[in-house]
This record gives sequence, C-alpha cells and structure tokens, in this order.
Amino acid sequence: MAKVKKVLLALSLTLVLAACGGAQTEGEGGAEVGATEGKDHLVVAQQEDAPTLDPVEQTTIYAENVIRQIYDTLLVRLPDGSMEYRLAESIEQPDELTYVINLKPDVTFSNGEAFTSEDVQYTLERAAASDAYAYIFEKIDPATYDAADPLVLSFKLKEADQSFKNALSHPGVSMVDKTTTEAAGGSLSEEPVGTGPFKLDQWNKLDSMELSYNENYWGEEPAFHTMTVRIIPEASNRVIELESGQVDLALEISPSDVEKIEANEQLAIHRKLDNSIHFVGMNMTRPPFDNVKAREAMYYAVDMGAVIDAVYMGAGQVATGPINPNFDYSIASELPAIERDVEKAKALLTEAGVEEGTVLKMYTSQDQKRKDMATIIQSQLAEVGITLEITSLEWGAYVDALKNKEDDFFIMSWTPSIVDPHYTLYSPYHTANMGVGPNYMYYSNPELDALIDKGIQVSGEERAQIYGDVQRLLMEDKPVIYAQYGEQIIGTQSNVKNFDVDPSGSNEYYHIRFE
Repeated sequence: MAKVKKVLLALSLTLVLAACGGAQTEGEGGAEVGATEGKDHLVVAQQEDAPTLDPVEQTTIYAENVIRQIYDTLLVRLPDGSMEYRLAESIEQPDELTYVINLKPDVTFSNGEAFTSEDVQYTLERAAASDAYAYIFEKIDPATYDAADPLVLSFKLKEADQSFKNALSHPGVSMVDKTTTEAAGGSLSEEPVGTGPFKLDQWNKLDSMELSYNENYWGEEPAFHTMTVRIIPEASNRVIELESGQVDLALEISPSDVEKIEANEQLAIHRKLDNSIHFVGMNMTRPPFDNVKAREAMYYAVDMGAVIDAVYMGAGQVATGPINPNFDYSIASELPAIERDVEKAKALLTEAGVEEGTVLKMYTSQDQKRKDMATIIQSQLAEVGITLEITSLEWGAYVDALKNKEDDFFIMSWTPSIVDPHYTLYSPYHTANMGVGPNYMYYSNPELDALIDKGIQVSGEERAQIYGDVQRLLMEDKPVIYAQYGEQIIGTQSNVKNFDVDPSGSNEYYHIRFE
C-alpha cells in the first residue's frame, strides 16, 4: 500500500511540474541541464559486452559502465574521491555496528514503482546471498532489519567493518525493485529496472545496447535523451569510429593512439591514473604452478618492465606489489623489483621438475594490449625453455575457460569498486573467493585469510601493520606476476564536455553535455 501511495504522489508531482512548464535547473559549470537543443544522442564504445545487467550478478567494468546509467546506489564516490549521497539523504551510525539509512522521498523506478526501504532491504539481502558480493554484505545481521518506515531502513552488522559505509556505494548494491525482481524469478540479467536516468530498450548481444531517458527519473534531466553503447573489441577500430564521428566517447584507448587523437582538433583525450592492478595469474591447481619455485621462476623469466614499456608506452606505472599506490597502506614503493635472470629462472624450473620444452597455455581476452603482452611474454619464456600457446577469447568465453581451469596463465586486471585496501586484497586472494573473478589462480592461504579478515575490523597502526604483512606474504607466495598499475585513457569528440574520468574504471555518462 505504501508503494501505491508513493506512485500516486509521484504522478501528482509530475502533473504539477508539467503544468508549470518544467523549470530547468543549473548543472555544473552553469550549463542548463534538460535542454534538448542540438545533439540529443550519446554513443559510447567499449571493448567487451556486459555478461549481465543484474547488479548482483555482474563483476566487470563492462557491465558497470552500463549499470551505472540505469541504476542508483545509496551513495556514490565521485571521480575526485569525495562521497555524495544519491538515494540516501543521510546515513547515521549511532554506534560502530548500527546503520540508519534515511532515503530521498518521491523516488520511483523506471516502471513507476515507488522506491522504499523494503527495496533497500531486499537489495542488501540479495547481495548478501550472491556469489559475488556475499563477502561484503553478509556482515549484516538479517534479524536486525527494520523497514517499518518506507523512508528509513536500519540494521546492525555482525562485526565491525571500517569500510562498510563506502561499500554502500558499490554498483553491486545498485537499488532494485523488490516487486519486479521477484516477478522476474529473481534475476534482472536482461531486463534491468532501476531508478537511474536511463532504461534499457534493446540489447543486441556482442554488438550494442540502446538506452533511453527514464521519464520517472528523480534527478536532473540529462542533456541528451538516448544513448548507444557499442561493443568494439579492437582498440584501433574504436579510434577509427571516433575519428569518423560515429562514436562520441571511446574507452580504453591504446597508448599508441594518444598522439594521433591529441593532434586532431575534433577530438580530445582524457587521462587519469586509476585504481586497477594488472597481473598475470598462474593456475595453482596443477603442475607446474602448484609449486612455488615454478612461480618464482616466472618472476626471473619475465622482464615485466620491458613488457609494460613496449605495450603501454609510458601509461600507468610498472606494478611492484599487490596494492595500488592510490590506496592507503600500500607498500609498493618499498618492495624490491626482481631483475630478469634467465639462468636463475632455468635453475628454479629444474628444481620444480619442469622440463625444457614444456608447453604451457596462456589465455587472454580480446584486448589488443593483453594480446601484445602475451606475445612478448611468449618470446621471453622461450628463452628459458617454455613453449607458450596463446588463446584469445571474447570476455564471456574467456571467463568460462578460467572457471574450467583450462589455462596455465591468464592476464587480467582488478579494480575494486570500493576504495579501501581490504577490497583490493579480498577478491583476488582470499580462499572464500577461489574460482570467482579475479581469483582464477585458485589461490588459498589460511594465514593470509586470517590477516585479511582482521584488517577490515581494526584501524590506525594495527591496520597498517596487518596490510604490510599481507603484501609481504603475497610476495613470498607469488600467485601472480604483477604487471601494471593502470591508467584510464579515454578519447572523446571535442564537443563532449562535463566529463571526468572515474578511476574506478566505470563512469557515469549522463552528466555529459555537448557544445
């Protein structure tokens, strides 16, 4: 009944605004938001398709780049690192374990259903029961939920979590409509319903998505009303489409194309060091990488600095450890780089029982930079007697292959959506996440698990000590070869304004305006 009343109220407000002529509001930089004069369509090109558009099922930036246009979270971390309330008006913490979330009034989903505290509880319960995000949200004690007030939700955590408020900005808890989701059998994979400024009209798998303005949107009206997200796997083809004017914004520009874009007055380049860490993972479920000596040998066999210089041409920086320097408690600058030593690598491989001429399989996505990395590594491993076979697959097939443990090596990156050191460590390395991206190494170490579990509960010097120990332990175990701390490089038409690169790797596009 509460939902019905709120829908009627929202419709009444809409009629009042229409009768008043629809007053416009000022956007950033003084631009009028809501004006539809001139260009009214945004075209974004990204490398891979989204495997799903259900927030609790997605684990990739390719999905997040679309989800963030369709859904809202309770609060959001802006590109400059500051936090902003979205669907929450405020979040109170009377004590370390208790959260009281006060919601914005008069918010509806794209299907007209009112947004209430029941939807927030349902969204958090889904996340707590999901494969991908249970580790974050199962910390809520389900017996403590109180959604009696449709605009207030309270609950308690089972244990202290220094990063939980930040976690409420995670795209995995983008708010979903309880009624619609239950009617859909519990999944919104292909028919998302959110409170964001856009809704999905059509999805041509592996090709494009068509989005249009959500007339029920509670916030400022975007400067454009339709959006196309095109899937263009090759970076060179994304640049060609950008140059021809067929694309307004192209993600993941190759460093080799930066000068070309900068020299074109019709185009602009946007760069920012991001929160990612790129790495080469090793499948630890079978020989040779079930042996730490074989994994150590790869550190001496591969000159990662040379690989990154050749492929990324100065973009980002060579990674030396598990935590990106953008995060608190990173000791990356203190960790020594391992110099390439072919003879040392050969000796370690012999100790690990790896014979010369051994054939290993490396899997990558269709990202050209990843394929280039694999090719250079292939050449370097040949010098230590390893024959490397490279397989490049579309993202969905690639992930399936890793889940099936078909690989010996894989190349991947990890960008935690919550800017806290716990989340840059938990997903790749905790035993509970084995086989769930990006822990396709199937790495498990109970000592490390205990440190990670404790680190999120404490603060100050104790937390710094724990995360230092975690990083040093990972450098001993060597489940991955660290490659690069990444940089977002995005190309746009020069008339694209009011766009700021998000270091998370996924972006909100609906703030864009055209000049």
